[in-house]
Amino acid sequence: MNIKQLTAAIGVALFASTAFAAPSTPSINWEPQQYSFVEVNLEGNGSYKQLVTRVEQVSINIQWSAWSGDGGDSYKVYFDDMLVNEGTLSAGSKSGTISFPYDKAGRHTLYVELCEVGTTCARSAGKPIVIADTDGGHLAPLPMDVDPNNRDIGTKAGLVTGAYFVEWGIYGRDYDVTNIPAQNLSHILYGFIPICGENASLTGSPKQALETACAGSADYEVVIHDPWAAVQKALPGVDAKDPIRGTYSQLMALKQRYPDLKILPSVGGWTLSDPFGGFTNKANRDTFVTSMEEFLRTWKFYDGVDIDWEFPGGDGPNPDIGDPINDGPAYVALMQELRAMLDKLEAETGRTYELTSAIGAGYDKIEDVDYQAASQYMDYIFAMTYDFYGAWSGVTGHQTALYCGEHMSVGQCNGTGVDENGEPRKGPAYTTDNAVQLLLAQNVNAKKIVVGTAMYGRGWEGVYPTGTTIDGNPMTATGSGPLKGSTAQGVWEDGVIDYKGIKTHMIGAAGTGVNGFEVGYDDQAQAAYVWNRATGKLITYDSRESVIAKGAYVNQYNLGGLFAWEIDADNGDILNAMHDGLGGVVTPPSNKKPVLSVSSTVTVNAGESVSVSASATDADNDPLTFSWTASPELTVSGSATSTLAITA
Repeated sequence: MNIKQLTAAIGVALFASTAFAAPSTPSINWEPQQYSFVEVNLEGNGSYKQLVTRVEQVSINIQWSAWSGDGGDSYKVYFDDMLVNEGTLSAGSKSGTISFPYDKAGRHTLYVELCEVGTTCARSAGKPIVIADTDGGHLAPLPMDVDPNNRDIGTKAGLVTGAYFVEWGIYGRDYDVTNIPAQNLSHILYGFIPICGENASLTGSPKQALETACAGSADYEVVIHDPWAAVQKALPGVDAKDPIRGTYSQLMALKQRYPDLKILPSVGGWTLSDPFGGFTNKANRDTFVTSMEEFLRTWKFYDGVDIDWEFPGGDGPNPDIGDPINDGPAYVALMQELRAMLDKLEAETGRTYELTSAIGAGYDKIEDVDYQAASQYMDYIFAMTYDFYGAWSGVTGHQTALYCGEHMSVGQCNGTGVDENGEPRKGPAYTTDNAVQLLLAQNVNAKKIVVGTAMYGRGWEGVYPTGTTIDGNPMTATGSGPLKGSTAQGVWEDGVIDYKGIKTHMIGAAGTGVNGFEVGYDDQAQAAYVWNRATGKLITYDSRESVIAKGAYVNQYNLGGLFAWEIDADNGDILNAMHDGLGGVVTPPSNKKPVLSVSSTVTVNAGESVSVSASATDADNDPLTFSWTASPELTVSGSATSTLAITA
């Protein structure tokens, strides 16, 4: 090789080395790459509006540097293998900040590539990046930890199987979203979303918490009552470092596992219903509906609105609130206005939003609202067919019966005749059947009526056999006060006990009663109870048998399904029974006792005669015969007829 050839070869080699030298390898700053379309102050304790901010898009900011080499003149940003941003740099750049807007949630591995013109690019090491949104798009399906007593049943097409989940359940009960048997639920109702304003029915620390949450919000706007539980506390199944935590994050992840599950925010509830009293004013309703729209735009995992106004017309926790004339029309108007808002969201998002309402099941609650008019805007009416009786009074009774109890007279059941004080009865007894029939009489679409089941019992102390007016029937004795017990037994408030506490401490594994309790069932009412004759403890509750009867009733009248209050109190027995009843797995019914009604109490003097008349009905439509007995000092005739003659 001559000198000229050697020089040319060296020149070509140098050119090739320069042209194809690899650019510098960038490194991404160590700080976490976390973004959220709903920004939550995870450590704050201020108002809802101070803690939660919604944005339409996030701004991705990536600090990078290259510690050696010649730098680069362009860059590329990848989320996993997807190019999401690229741009130019000043020649030889060895550090900088890349910023760009982004509008999709996700969890990715982030890479930055540094490039030079005419060369391949050098890629950084991968780094996690989380872009959170409340649709849960950044989350993996929630891992579940469900009581294995819950069978894997699924849901039933065209029928509701719903249950309430309460915000405070994560505390004493230690029950979070991973424990919900959501594989068997069509609906979860989240209790509760409060309305800002005067809430006199709320007291103590819950009231203080609401006042804090509502600071900076107008009256009739909605907020989160307990941000720590809902969006701040690290809970199982979701990364403890995520930008949104709490039960809301779990519910977002639950939707990733069960995308067809409907989750509805339940607004109001017993102690949070006071602000509904202002809804006769349209301006107040407008404020609420606008706030509810913003709430749904913020928390995208919700699928609509559930209204739990207790109660239109009054008789709620606050005796000073309620307008029997104007609350009903206000309720109808509220449903119309909420439906219009939800329709607007549907048009924007392409999603389906449901509108539901939990309603009182007594005749005096139903008569205050035109539910046919309201229901045209609604998907479901959740009839709260429980709490018919309880230890707020000494009067015992079946708290969640399907029909009237065997101790009731015909007049007491259907609301005719006079009561024990001689006053005309104002309406029929509180039962599931009476409630449903009243709604059907208003021409409410049967498929919109969902029947309530109780995953808890209500109980009394002081119910002894000596106090009964019908031997062996505790529903004919009075109680001296609310049931007492410990939280370990499932008694979280006096007079109320979780079903799983009843099962463990009163029913027992064999189902025949433990710890001195006997298991009772009123075949006529289709209602269960447990009673300890020695201690005087009486609890009325829904059992597997009574819930199956409710499911059969739903199918008989082509109703919308079953729901329950509240899921953390069940061990799986009640939810399983809801499905079995709706699915037609029904134990053949036992023969029901006839209902006897005697005309009146009579007094007969020596040497005189009186007659006593009786009437009877039978739910099985069996033929009935009469047989009277009397004390031996009396002479009776007609003992095989419905009218008895007595001579003293």
